[in-house]
Amino acid sequence: MFVRFSTLAAICVAASTLAGVACAQATDGVEIALSATVTERCGFATTAPASVNVAADLEDANSQSLALRVDCNTPFHVSARSEDGRLINRSASDDFSGYAFTKVYGVRLELETDAGRVSSGRCLSSALVEGGDCVLAQPGGLGSGDGVAIGRDATLTVDWPAQTTLGRRLAAGDYSDTITISIAARS
Repeated sequence: MFVRFSTLAAICVAASTLAGVACAQATDGVEIALSATVTERCGFATTAPASVNVAADLEDANSQSLALRVDCNTPFHVSARSEDGRLINRSASDDFSGYAFTKVYGVRLELETDAGRVSSGRCLSSALVEGGDCVLAQPGGLGSGDGVAIGRDATLTVDWPAQTTLGRRLAAGDYSDTITISIAARS
């Protein structure tokens, strides 16, 4: 805190006390300059789910959205990486039977900010690997522009087509992949 008193008023008070001089122009005033800092914060709310189990058959077309709560009081960027770039059958290995043991899926991320919505567009999971061409996999990821997101939603949508449109049927089993989403204040 900085406090500055009017110098003229102090001189007039001193002069009138010592010499009986009246000041024609006395001013009373105090100027106080306050300053404070708000630390940057940026992250997902702790209520974000750690996993999503899809009840639909992987051979059927499906789209599922997941809301993630964002708390960033400064412009930010989000990136995403797929561990394997596709869903992989964890129950069986490719046995060259003609069945498919992996499936590429689509990912889209939409961010709500005070400056409007920002979207990654749809990316294939194969483009979410290190060095992939999806904006989410690029250095810096998807930026919020000048927008901030205090208590706003990000929506992650994962989808895939019907297997009948892809040529080979999927082998029976449990399929999975891990998407890691990172959020940070823009530097």
